[in-house]
Amino acid sequence: MISSDERLKNLIAKFVLKYNYWGYLFSRIRRNPVYNLPSIMAVSPQPDGTITLQYRPNLVDNTDDDNLTHVLKHEGMHLLNKHCSRLLRIIANDFGTFKLMGKMELWNIAADCCVNLQSNMPDSLIIGGKTWMLEFPKKYQLEDGLLSEAYYLELLKRKQEHEKSNKGKGNGRKSFGVSPMSTGEGGLDDHSSWSNIKGVADLSSLSRKIDSHLQDIIKESVKTFNKDRGRMPGYIESLIQGALLPPRVPYYQIIRKLVRGSKMSKFKRSFTRINRKRTYVFAFGEEENMPAISPFPGKTRDFTFNIVVMIDTSGSQGVDDIKEALSGIKNIIDTDRHTTTTVLEVDTQIHKEYRVKKVRDIDPKVMGRGGTELGLGLLRARQLSCDVCLAFTDGYTENINLIPRKYLPRKLIWVIGAKTGTAENINKTGFVVKVPGM
Repeated sequence: MISSDERLKNLIAKFVLKYNYWGYLFSRIRRNPVYNLPSIMAVSPQPDGTITLQYRPNLVDNTDDDNLTHVLKHEGMHLLNKHCSRLLRIIANDFGTFKLMGKMELWNIAADCCVNLQSNMPDSLIIGGKTWMLEFPKKYQLEDGLLSEAYYLELLKRKQEHEKSNKGKGNGRKSFGVSPMSTGEGGLDDHSSWSNIKGVADLSSLSRKIDSHLQDIIKESVKTFNKDRGRMPGYIESLIQGALLPPRVPYYQIIRKLVRGSKMSKFKRSFTRINRKRTYVFAFGEEENMPAISPFPGKTRDFTFNIVVMIDTSGSQGVDDIKEALSGIKNIIDTDRHTTTTVLEVDTQIHKEYRVKKVRDIDPKVMGRGGTELGLGLLRARQLSCDVCLAFTDGYTENINLIPRKYLPRKLIWVIGAKTGTAENINKTGFVVKVPGM
């Protein structure tokens, strides 16, 4: 009898012979049998940043090729969407085990809703002789076509509202829009390994390694596929383009380069460093084992950044301009979780000011859409003593070049669209970044 691994290997080889993209993708991913896996398959991250395909042999043995093909497609869609690394960035700073498990469960539903809808999966599959129901947005009264994060945040909001209104009355999942799976086996695939990675202290760093590994795999698989045949379903092609697309602008790297000099002169108190001005206090008293005056704390260099992101929310700003600003915030907090990031939303006044530490802190509902006067926002950034202000605008504002330097942040980076923006009123006050395609 053929083994489970040989069967998967042969099925993937058939994909390649039929010019099916999933064969090209999974032929580059290691397979690993896990006999106690709660579901039939799972794409699992490893501590070194690579990905393996885990599978449960007895379920694979008792499932026909057509259903296995759907399962592999489902797992492949998770890879193209980078759902694993996106989850790691969400939970990077969560330490409570109970809350983490709840968030994991909601992300599992959100990610499955996304990939099943994208790939037009059937409502159910026959796995190991049993019917396994798949997750779709309509099951939770959610809108079709949204990002996984949008589904996750909506489910999280429902869960929090439910827990608040039913405090001390038990925890019923159905009542806030999260129903249990239809079988006792669990979902179609198992996502528990996405966050349960032993020996990894920095999840943000691991997420970047996984992204880099996936980009290499996807790039090589697409290169070979196009050389052999060159025909790919549209929904896969768009996801691949998104997976291989680098950020429009590496905002954090620009900030780090511009502010590096000032960071060398910035210090913070450190209880692990001796204060050199107090070296004379090392003389101990006759009856005491401690110095009369403590030589601590000393000082050490402070390499963290204090960043203000100012978003022009006037009526002249397009939707893409606002999205680019929100992406810029995400790029900063994904790259350096120790950075202090304050967001200002400004048109003719400051409508909103808030700090972000995690992706979920970003508020996509911007306020404003009136005229444009950014001077107040720049003055507020100065008052916040930021190392740098990253200002997203189209440049159609009052003449910032005429504002005295003492009312402006120490360092100022303007981000404008290369096609729609103008730097005429801002180019003498700071560094101007023109975003291609905007």
